[in-house]
Amino acid sequence: MKIAMKQFKAIFFDFDGVIGETMDDNYVAWKHAFSKHRISIDKNEYFLLEGMNTEGVAKYFSARNGFDSQTITEIVNRKETYYLENHRFRFYDGVKTLIPEFKRRGYFTGLVSGANYTRLLKIAGDKFLRQMDVIITGDNVNHCKPHPEPYLRAAKSLSVIPSECVVIENAPVGIASAKSAGMYCIAICSTLKRRYLQKADMIIDTFTDLKQVL
Repeated sequence: MKIAMKQFKAIFFDFDGVIGETMDDNYVAWKHAFSKHRISIDKNEYFLLEGMNTEGVAKYFSARNGFDSQTITEIVNRKETYYLENHRFRFYDGVKTLIPEFKRRGYFTGLVSGANYTRLLKIAGDKFLRQMDVIITGDNVNHCKPHPEPYLRAAKSLSVIPSECVVIENAPVGIASAKSAGMYCIAICSTLKRRYLQKADMIIDTFTDLKQVL
């Protein structure tokens, strides 16, 4: 089913699990970071949190153990260092062809991620990021997803209204952020099953399916 794209001016993408096949490597990095404290984390539980910034994830899993802010910062740094040294990054099929196509069709494109900008630059590269008309990351917002601020800030920077924006997400936290911002949300089953994505306006199986619906 195609949606009426004439009503939209911008397409915003989450990064982890939407643009980049990164979630498994991030999970391994979190396991490593928490292992020092003998804490195990559940993979599905972590995948459900995708969209939160790094500090938010660390606080979530640390809350049950009463860690102080210094320990949380140490866990975050340990995780990010391990990830950058051990990741096997790749773009999902269709990303490198469809994003330029959307731009040729006249849409603004944006990246709205809970990751920090430094990590995105190191793994995705400057050439890819320069395709984006706006980039909002977890280290430059006051409130991370599921708060609507990241998506509202992206829309404001392009002088478009929320109802003119389509969001591509892969987890409940990001879907909640997009819908709270008043945007149309398409969810991709890249990391979670459909039952977790029901609050999106549309659910598709892969990134390449965007060619059929947009």
